[in-house]
Amino acid sequence: METNDTLNYWTACMKAADLTEKTIRERLIFIRQLDRDIDSLETVTRKQLIMWLAQQRWSNSTRVHRRSGLHTFFAWMQDEGLRLDNPAYRLPRVATRKREPNPFTVEEINTLLQSGIYRKTRVMVALHYYLGLRVSEIAAVNGADIDWQARTLSTIGKGRKPATLPVPAAVWPLFLQMPRTGYWFPNRTANRLHAAGEGHIMGNSVSGLIGEAIKRLGLNHRPHDLRASLATEMHEAGVSDFVVQRSMRHSNMDTTTLYLKLRPEGIRHGFDALPPISIPDRSGRRRMQEPPMAA
Repeated sequence: METNDTLNYWTACMKAADLTEKTIRERLIFIRQLDRDIDSLETVTRKQLIMWLAQQRWSNSTRVHRRSGLHTFFAWMQDEGLRLDNPAYRLPRVATRKREPNPFTVEEINTLLQSGIYRKTRVMVALHYYLGLRVSEIAAVNGADIDWQARTLSTIGKGRKPATLPVPAAVWPLFLQMPRTGYWFPNRTANRLHAAGEGHIMGNSVSGLIGEAIKRLGLNHRPHDLRASLATEMHEAGVSDFVVQRSMRHSNMDTTTLYLKLRPEGIRHGFDALPPISIPDRSGRRRMQEPPMAA
């Protein structure tokens, strides 16, 4: 089977499994990159895959994800009889490195908002911070997604999970400045989803706009760190961890902790809350070793 036929069939299988368009697109881009760099998907060996992986300049998290993706793809080829083996079986395990959360401070967010960025970029920052929207969700906001009476915003998150979020009072005045119908961030040029002027921008455009503003200020942050600010500031304000998790729309608390930074002041407060114990100035061992006085 030719490579294009193989990938077309794989695409059909992923669609039949009801994977999202984004997941399918990203998997195809990755495997096509591999196909360009090797002789053949049908004959590539485990050693060749290892050598290829070693040459890639990926982040640690991407490397973990790609290793899993290779196993998934070649396991599918094996199941479909397109290969007798799975060359991605038992690839070297990637040593995962946990990235410490790096939330913006409130002062940094205010500096960003007051740095001369345009209103639509300010709205993007507010949606990132106040509602914890991801960049792809921000890009797709439509005036029709807002319940203007109940003051809520509906969005479709990861895994096509729908969510309805209450809009905080602090950001509602900004919402009132935005269109009540149509996309808030329409595309002026064609992209993967829409012809020019017929849809919305992509998430990477949102990241680019906010990222450029961050870069101009010399701040050591990524746009996604605004979501970490949401989790961290809610925790600092005493909001329950369950509410923080639900606000971030994470399936489990382990994911939320990747965003939540415990600041030294909070840790000190926890230490100070410990019940006091009596710590003597001296060991008292000499007194304990003295023979008892005769009666």
